Amino acid sequence: MIELSRRQFFKGMTVLGSIFGVPRLAHATELKYSTSTLDFDGQVSIEWLGHGSFLFKSITGKNILFDPWISTNPKCPGKYRQTGGFDSIDFILWTHGHVDHFMINDAKALISQHKPKVIAPWELNFFIKSEIPEANCQTFAIGNKGCTSSIDGIKFTMVEAFHSAGAQLTGFEGKNHFVGEAVGYIIEFENGLKLYHSGDTALMGDMKTIIGDFYQPDIAILPIGGTFTMGPKEAAHACKLIRPKIVIPEHYGTFPVLVQDCEAFKEHVKAVSPETRVIEAQPGIPVMV
Repeated sequence: MIELSRRQFFKGMTVLGSIFGVPRLAHATELKYSTSTLDFDGQVSIEWLGHGSFLFKSITGKNILFDPWISTNPKCPGKYRQTGGFDSIDFILWTHGHVDHFMINDAKALISQHKPKVIAPWELNFFIKSEIPEANCQTFAIGNKGCTSSIDGIKFTMVEAFHSAGAQLTGFEGKNHFVGEAVGYIIEFENGLKLYHSGDTALMGDMKTIIGDFYQPDIAILPIGGTFTMGPKEAAHACKLIRPKIVIPEHYGTFPVLVQDCEAFKEHVKAVSPETRVIEAQPGIPVMV
């Protein structure tokens, strides 16, 4: 059996990104998904950047970058890997410190260029501040699970996630830094639309009792890749618990060890949560809701 070191694996992902990242963006501005499932004034744009990374644009034009893994993400659209690829960034939200969600070089570049408000769990906030002193961390506005904070007209709630959370900074090798626990977020936009991004997580009881029953999100973004997070069957059961009108699968197809497509997820959702509509986002193509 051939063993592949973490360094070789990560380098391989970088090469794949250089090969496949730019072509996936072709005609992205012409191919937009739309849905009339939700009845809200104004539309929110949800753009998948591959893996767990997303760019949300609120109805008033605020850009929210979620778990940005940019430079070595093989699914990240090519334009975002260029300096100045983002027009503006008002917020960056991080769920945990794993290098496929928080990479220090990406973080430094984005914070330096755009001066966004940074939202992250307590320990990761302080770690970011120690590594990037100019970071505008919202530590004392929203710093831990269970908190809801309204910032610039958008409500952010930090919720539970079942996952490990150490920071490796630049790659899958080297020293692991403790940066607190993993979290998910509920974002309530200016028009009342509620979006739940679970971050990396296992199936958990909070999805029904707290997230589904109490916060009642309209849209859920859930990992389906398996190995490191829920797989398709677990994520479909999460839909049954949360009862969102729309679900967008993510955290799949990036590495060989992950589930490579969302067909099984669609079938499981159809069986256990038929009222939930699955939207299969494509990197670089906005979903308008």
